[in-house]
Amino acid sequence: MLGFLDALDLNRVNLIGHSLGGAVAYLIAEAEPGRVPQLVLEEPPPPLPATPPRDVPARPDGPLSFDWRVVDAITAQRNHPDPAWWEDLTRITARTLVIAGGPSSHLPQDQLAALAHRIPDATHVTIDAGHNVHAKRPDSFLAVLLNFLAR
Repeated sequence: MLGFLDALDLNRVNLIGHSLGGAVAYLIAEAEPGRVPQLVLEEPPPPLPATPPRDVPARPDGPLSFDWRVVDAITAQRNHPDPAWWEDLTRITARTLVIAGGPSSHLPQDQLAALAHRIPDATHVTIDAGHNVHAKRPDSFLAVLLNFLAR
């Protein structure tokens, strides 16, 4: 992603990421804090060991729209993330919004609150919608998002 931003000569970007896209967004904000003035994380997986560890799912039959080998790598990273990813959340200088999906989400909501607490300028909001807040409660999601970005 950093190479992509460099190729497009994008030196400062607001990032919005859902789920694993949120993890990519916070890793970019950790790596290059001055590059990201605003960061929105919707239901990102916290960079903490998965408990219980996740099994690698079986490959579906037929052609896929992506390289299945990435599933092994992502599962390994979710089960045993680099401890620096958690520690480096404190390096993020972006004004940050963390949107949690509440009790029907598969992600531990206490870990999302802890993730938000580690980021120095983060606001944590829960919209009871499960993991796909933007799809299940789009009006609530947009209201929170647009209010955050307008400030």
